[in-house]
Amino acid sequence: MRILIPIIAFARAGGYRVLARLADHWIKLGASVDFLVDQRTDPPYFPTRAGIRWFDTNGLEVAATARHGRFAPAGGNSRSIFFGMWRALRRLSGEYDVILANQSLTAWPVWLAPPPRRGRQGRFYYVQAYEPDFYTDERGLKNRVLGALSALSYRLPLTQVANAPMYLGYRGITAREWVPPGLDEALFQRRPTARAASGSAVWTLGTIGRREPVKGTEDVLAAFEMLARRRDDVRLSIAYGNLPPGWRHPHAEVVVPADDAALAAYYRSLDLLLVAGRLQLGACHYPVIEAMASGVPVVTTGYTPSSTDNAWIVPVRSPAALADAAEAVMNCTPDQVAAKLDLAELQTRPFRWPVVAKRFLGLMQAA
Repeated sequence: MRILIPIIAFARAGGYRVLARLADHWIKLGASVDFLVDQRTDPPYFPTRAGIRWFDTNGLEVAATARHGRFAPAGGNSRSIFFGMWRALRRLSGEYDVILANQSLTAWPVWLAPPPRRGRQGRFYYVQAYEPDFYTDERGLKNRVLGALSALSYRLPLTQVANAPMYLGYRGITAREWVPPGLDEALFQRRPTARAASGSAVWTLGTIGRREPVKGTEDVLAAFEMLARRRDDVRLSIAYGNLPPGWRHPHAEVVVPADDAALAAYYRSLDLLLVAGRLQLGACHYPVIEAMASGVPVVTTGYTPSSTDNAWIVPVRSPAALADAAEAVMNCTPDQVAAKLDLAELQTRPFRWPVVAKRFLGLMQAA
C-alpha cells in the first residue's frame, strides 16, 4: 500500500511526532509512505524513514537540494500552502492508494484533488487532539475564516478516524473509529519501584509547562505554592518552562529535555505528575500516557487513559483540589500507590506504537 500524508509543515507539535512515528511503523509493516509538504518549511523536527516530496506554490515538485525561500512572517502563508498543496495533489494523488489528511486545512485540498487509486475509499482524515476547538478562542477575521473552514472540513466525504473516543460525534466529527497517539515502549518504561516507596525525604512534583491558559499550568503553579506553604518536603520540576512572566519559586526548577529519551528520564525522576488541562477532558494526552507507562502517579483533570482506578482525578480550574490530591498521594501507603500504577501500566499497553500502527493500517486496508 502506498500512503501520502500532506502536511502544513514539519513543526515541533506532538501531532507531527504522531505522524512521523505512524509512518515509520507503517513502513515496518510493508507500506510505502511519503510526506507532501511546502518547500519553505524546515526539515523534519521528528526524524522519519518516510520519503518527503517538497512542492512550490505552483504545486511543482522541488528536489530537496533545490529548496529555497522561507514563510513570510505575516499574511499569505495559509493561502499559498493550500493552493500549492492542491496543485501538487492534482498531479500526485493517482500514484497512491491512500491520501491521509491530518489537519483541517489539509482536508480541503485532499477532497478537491482527484481521488487516489482506491477512489473515495482511499481518502482519510485523522482528526487529532484539540483541533475541533483550535480557533474557538482566537479573534480576528482570519481566525474566524479558519475556524469556519475547520468546522466545515468535518462534513467532507473523507473517512474520518479520531484520536480519542471523546471525539466520536464531537462538534460535527463523523468518525466511527478512533486510534490513539502511540507510545515508544522502549523509552517510556516503568521504573523498578516507585520513588514514593524508597524513603526519599523530598517529594518531587512535575508538570509540563505550557503557555496556553487551557493547558492549566497556572493552576499547577498555584497548587504547588499552596503545598509549599504547608510542608517543606515538596519540590517542583517544570519541563520546558513556559512559565507566566515573573513567576519563580525557590523550590521550583525548569528542566528542558533534549529529546524523548531525556523526557522519559524526566518522568522517572518524579514522584508524581500534575496535569491540569481545562479543555476537552477525555482527549488523549501524551504526558498522562507517558507518565503512567513510566510508573509515575498522575494527578489530572481527566485525560485518556486516566480514571479513578489508575490515577487521581480532580476538577478543572481548582488549584486547591490539585494540592489536596497531591498530598493524598503522599499519604498513601506504597501498596496503595502500586495498585494504581499496576493498572496504569496495563492500560497504556494498547497505546504502544506497534499496536497503534497496525490498527490504523488495518482500518485503511479494510476501507
